[in-house]
Amino acid sequence: MNNTSIENSVEAPEVRGPAAALQRAADAVSLLGAWLAGLCVVGLTLLVLTDILLAFFSRFFSVIPSGTGVGWEYSAYLMGAAFLLGSGMTLRAGLQLRVELVMSSERVMLVRVLEIISSALGSAVTVSLAYWLFKFTLRNYGYGDVSQESFTPLWIPQAVLTLGAGVLAIQMIARFVTALSGSPVNSTKLGAASAIE
Repeated sequence: MNNTSIENSVEAPEVRGPAAALQRAADAVSLLGAWLAGLCVVGLTLLVLTDILLAFFSRFFSVIPSGTGVGWEYSAYLMGAAFLLGSGMTLRAGLQLRVELVMSSERVMLVRVLEIISSALGSAVTVSLAYWLFKFTLRNYGYGDVSQESFTPLWIPQAVLTLGAGVLAIQMIARFVTALSGSPVNSTKLGAASAIE
């Protein structure tokens, strides 16, 4: 393992200061988001299984409906929520897609500069995404828009997506500050799986 991999992946001694405090707060928010993402995946699985079982048993019993009627719609909501709510922890654990050929370079300073630039750009994009999702959610709340199939107020799933985008934005900002401070940006102990290399 080269110096860069150690710097980016392995836990260094406890870092103190404002950057470390921000990173700990972002990790706590991301961990909560990851748990909520897990609950969304469980809900999605149960919803799909329910639709499958209803479709199967409706062949034999005419009183049983062939589906929940909201399976596709709520599956989409849950999938989007799981993706965004879990993205902050994925980023912090270093499990996001990256150009490893460049990031595994032995030039530590080059990797640090690239990390700062990419996290600055990522912060700009994710903060914008969270902001516009928030405005979009408020607009739909004000208009009272509902989905066509289940008449679910659209602001509810959009609020969850906004929360997930906010989690990612907080983690991305913390990554930028952590990279500027020279501390390791990834924490492999937070990952639920290993990165594919």
